[in-house]
Amino acid sequence: MTLDPATLNVAFVLLALVLGGLLVFAWTVNRNVRALLSWGAAFCLVATGFAVANLGRSSGSYSALLIGNVFGLLSYVALYAGCRIFNGRKGVPLVALTGVVLWSAAFPFIYERQDYRLILVALTTGVYSLLSAWELWRYAGQPLASQRFAVVLLVLLAVFNTVRIWPAVSSTSISWFDALAHRWSSEMALFLVVFTPSLAFIFLSMAKESVELGYKLAALVDPLTGIPNRRAFMQNAGELTASMHGKPVSCLVLDLDNFKSINDRYGHDVGDAVLTLFGQVLSRHLPPKSFGRLGGEEFAAILPMNMECAAALGEAVRDEFSRAGKAVLGAGAEVTVSVGCSASSDATVEMLLHEADIALYRAKDRGRNIVVSSAGSRVSA
Repeated sequence: MTLDPATLNVAFVLLALVLGGLLVFAWTVNRNVRALLSWGAAFCLVATGFAVANLGRSSGSYSALLIGNVFGLLSYVALYAGCRIFNGRKGVPLVALTGVVLWSAAFPFIYERQDYRLILVALTTGVYSLLSAWELWRYAGQPLASQRFAVVLLVLLAVFNTVRIWPAVSSTSISWFDALAHRWSSEMALFLVVFTPSLAFIFLSMAKESVELGYKLAALVDPLTGIPNRRAFMQNAGELTASMHGKPVSCLVLDLDNFKSINDRYGHDVGDAVLTLFGQVLSRHLPPKSFGRLGGEEFAAILPMNMECAAALGEAVRDEFSRAGKAVLGAGAEVTVSVGCSASSDATVEMLLHEADIALYRAKDRGRNIVVSSAGSRVSA
């Protein structure tokens, strides 16, 4: 089958423009994924650069080669910027423009040497591709399957760009390597026509997977305190108890004392601040995923330890919260928490919560601001 280079080149330019437009459109639909705008710009820039460079190739236009490759290199800068933005990293360092500046400065001296131009562009784009792959792999903020595949594609792009320098540095001729060194060859255009939509599809998949994961995580996080909500707590607690295999598991149920009076006296904004403060205290003392907000001013924790150790943690939480609350509301304020503790080596999460809840009621009856075990004995005051 004979492939017409001119037709393939036109097809690639149009394809890249369409894909860039689709990525930008996807960004307008979901502006939370700002990386889509940068990636869309990258596709539009590479299409523009490819078109400009090819328009000037027959005449060897100085300006067309200079500007076309500047657009092409800027597309890689936008690609790298999109990867940083996707990972939630702020800004793009000025050093990212080094390749563009280097090409612009060197071009007057290498204009007559196609092999030098090829080496400079291929190495620069290869470095940009590797930086983009490294960014997605090293600084991934979410465990996305599509992101790992994007890393593979970007590494492949780096290899492709690096291979293009072969004819310029070796006297040995390899037909495909030689063909890939020329942007207007059939092989080069065919590779781009196949590779480009694959990369665009992966970027869209990353955005979709990221949004879906964000919704899933939001459904498991209490929006006020930022700690796991009841649903997440029950899920994490069930996984923990199932993995203990007969080892002791303890449960703490923690309820802020006289919380209604705090809301009535200081206002709901202060009440929300107190709840947030308590979530922070729990985060400092308890293992991740072991605790959560059950609702209102009630919290709970499931811990892989015996009752004595769990009660000691409950006491540490009670003591710090009392001191931290006074620092927020004033020394005369009563900001305390009562804690009920239970333990078992074979009970379900529901049974542990029930027993700890009974102990919590005993703590309330005994004056609040204490930790009480499910056996009814007062652990601390």
